[in-house]
Amino acid sequence: MLMDAPSKEFVLAGSLEELKIKGRLVVHGAHRPILVIYDRGRVFALDNRCPHMGFPLERGSLEDGILTCHWHHARFDLESGCTFDLWADDVPICAVEVRNGDVWVKTAFTQADPVAHWHQRLANGLAHDLGLIIAKAIHGQLAAGVPQGEIVRQVALFGAQNRDGWSVGLTILTALANLLPVLPEEEAYLALFHGARRVAADCNGEAPRRDRAPLG
Repeated sequence: MLMDAPSKEFVLAGSLEELKIKGRLVVHGAHRPILVIYDRGRVFALDNRCPHMGFPLERGSLEDGILTCHWHHARFDLESGCTFDLWADDVPICAVEVRNGDVWVKTAFTQADPVAHWHQRLANGLAHDLGLIIAKAIHGQLAAGVPQGEIVRQVALFGAQNRDGWSVGLTILTALANLLPVLPEEEAYLALFHGARRVAADCNGEAPRRDRAPLG
């Protein structure tokens, strides 16, 4: 069931009784559809689009608090939105309240500290060599106002600390970083992603750098 929602912080998804009967409802959020689910006596709200490739999660299956997308079978914890399959990314969740027998859902998906959130997501993407996570995290950092140079610094430090020696990824990152001041916004994003992706690939499965004591 898809319900239109007025533009405000919380919108009415439907009655709790209706949700109990149907199991799930979908409402229009500020920028994306929101899936509202009743499971084991609790109400949850999350992005209706699978974070992997956008398949509607309302068509997924639910068991023991785990929602499974029916396209590539990515699994998500209902309460936190965290994925059990790292390649799929976490699904955003939003606040939900039950007021006088009605279910109200917050239409915006926000983080308390976007800069810290996307910094950690980039760290996770680099650590596991996940292109989708790296791409989203760089876009998120740029949207949060993080300078391009800070993103380059984070990736360069990861590359220096997680491979025992310089490799082609850091060379590509350095070359692209030198081009950033003359690149348009969209191409700068692609340059950051390409450099970060190559650094992550170079470090995947490699031994981290270890400090060596001086001679003598």
